Amino acid sequence: MHQLFITRISFAIALLFALGVITTSCKSKEQQKGAPPSFKVMELKGTKVPVYLQMVGQAVGIPTVEIRARVAGYLQSWTFQEGSVVQKGQALFSIEKDEYQNSVNFAEADLENKIAAWEKAKLDVARLKPLLSTNAISQNDYDKAVTTEQQDRALVASSKSNLAQAKLNLSYTTMASPITGYIGACNVRPGNLVGKGESTLLSTVSAMDPMYVEFQMNENDFLRINRYLEIHKATMKESQNYFKVFLSLSDNQAYNHVGKIDFVDRAINPQTGTIAMRAVFPNPSGLIKPGNFANVNLVLMENEKGIVVPQSATTQIQGKNFVFVVNKNNDVNRIPVLLGRGIGNKFIINGGLNIGDRIMLEGFQKFQEGMTINPVLVPDTLTVPLTP
Repeated sequence: MHQLFITRISFAIALLFALGVITTSCKSKEQQKGAPPSFKVMELKGTKVPVYLQMVGQAVGIPTVEIRARVAGYLQSWTFQEGSVVQKGQALFSIEKDEYQNSVNFAEADLENKIAAWEKAKLDVARLKPLLSTNAISQNDYDKAVTTEQQDRALVASSKSNLAQAKLNLSYTTMASPITGYIGACNVRPGNLVGKGESTLLSTVSAMDPMYVEFQMNENDFLRINRYLEIHKATMKESQNYFKVFLSLSDNQAYNHVGKIDFVDRAINPQTGTIAMRAVFPNPSGLIKPGNFANVNLVLMENEKGIVVPQSATTQIQGKNFVFVVNKNNDVNRIPVLLGRGIGNKFIINGGLNIGDRIMLEGFQKFQEGMTINPVLVPDTLTVPLTP
């Protein structure tokens, strides 16, 4: 009897506990249904975003000058450090001068001889002219004297030209840099014969400041720019210099100086569908060298109402990019977006979102599409640099 009483009491306690658990579980579900989970949400306000084209370019030194031997002879010396900066007028190479100095000496002596003969001929004409009027000499004798004077005068002019050429050849034995710029390696070492039958290439000098960067722009972008210029030409004074050009070098670091376009080719290349262009940049420190590859960023305009989102707010599903948007009823919906450039930890959005949209910033593993949430608004303070 006592054992039966204890069994009934135990059953009653277990039943009450079970009912309590069920009641608690129901209350918990009701509470969960009545209080949606909270997640951080950002309402897009829009920001100023630069619109620019990016192309690959290569630096070129303009002008680039080849230093060549213009006269034949044995290379005597060179007076520069390979790969250094040389100044305009700085002596670079010298060829043995003896042969060319002898030619100058000979031409000078020959000129003196020709001048002496001419002076005598002039005296003969001056002496014979009065005698002609008195018939003391024949007209033929006088004409011979005049002809001789004219011939001697021509010989003096010819001798002067020979002397000038001899001096010019002598000057060619010393080769100086015609520009300030980088000089390359020395192609010929002292002791070698140069300039014999050809103008031997000794080295090359390329200008360093300013530096030019050549690049190709595709036809569609070129048309886009020209249509933009046509619309805004009333507010532009120099359309060719209107667009700012920025560089990022091969180490992905931005170049500190802004450039401008200084050349646009006359025609589209039909094989590539591009047009050749060139920009000029200050290069006072010599950071850019000819041959450097760089990304050329041509800023077209500034979009006053651009949309920027954190990269963490995007997700990729089957190769497409999506963002979760919270509607006015606080329901979460997934929408596809067109991603633009990535800048740091942000993406510029080129399509799919509008100013005023609210996007999810967190909890991608904790909610499902169509779920209702309690949005915790985070202010939109995202910005991007106005220069690439």
